[in-house]
Amino acid sequence: MAETILVLEDDPAMQSFLGTLLKTQQHQVYSFGEGIAALQHLVQQPVDLILLDLGLADMDGQLWLAQLRSWCDTPVIVISARHREQDKVQALDNGANDYVTKPFSAAELLARVRANLRHNTPQQQAFSFGDIRLDPVLRQVSRAGAEVHLTKTEYDILLLLMRHADKVLTHNQILTQVWGKTYTDRPEYVRVHMAQLRQKLEDSPAAPVYLKTEPGVGYRLKMT
Repeated sequence: MAETILVLEDDPAMQSFLGTLLKTQQHQVYSFGEGIAALQHLVQQPVDLILLDLGLADMDGQLWLAQLRSWCDTPVIVISARHREQDKVQALDNGANDYVTKPFSAAELLARVRANLRHNTPQQQAFSFGDIRLDPVLRQVSRAGAEVHLTKTEYDILLLLMRHADKVLTHNQILTQVWGKTYTDRPEYVRVHMAQLRQKLEDSPAAPVYLKTEPGVGYRLKMT
């Protein structure tokens, strides 16, 4: 069955472009220009993925996203002309799964769509990337078949990143999930432990292939 995608974009030309592009990949597309109408549709008919422009005519896209996340966990890719890091961080903290800045290539957007649709399917018990494998049942991590010793904090960070592979996680999201809500002002904690994870899991820790930094925002486990 074709995946369903809701496009919330108030620019008619961009809305038409996105709809046409997604339909070439056999997706079923619902297009809206106003946030309230899109929310009403989602209440009646859930979709597999949402593409959201932050500059809506009837409400701010950040507010729309926060309202959506109060009752819906459908993956959201923000597509916006806003390039400031604080806009990206706010969108991710509000629950966006990905953030693409305009202008973008069709190939890049389709890759992000595929990744988010893939990670919306039920997860297997074991996670893997490259030659790294994590078994959440046994709480074991191996590299090329050999067990890797991680501290509890390193393991918790890695598991969090693997469960949200290809999604940028902000410093605050990682701190809240791993350390607790009282540690959101300590991003250095995350930097230290990410450096340790890279030493143990990357061939070249100074030029990581998988454990990527999103400058000024957070980290992403790159799978695609």
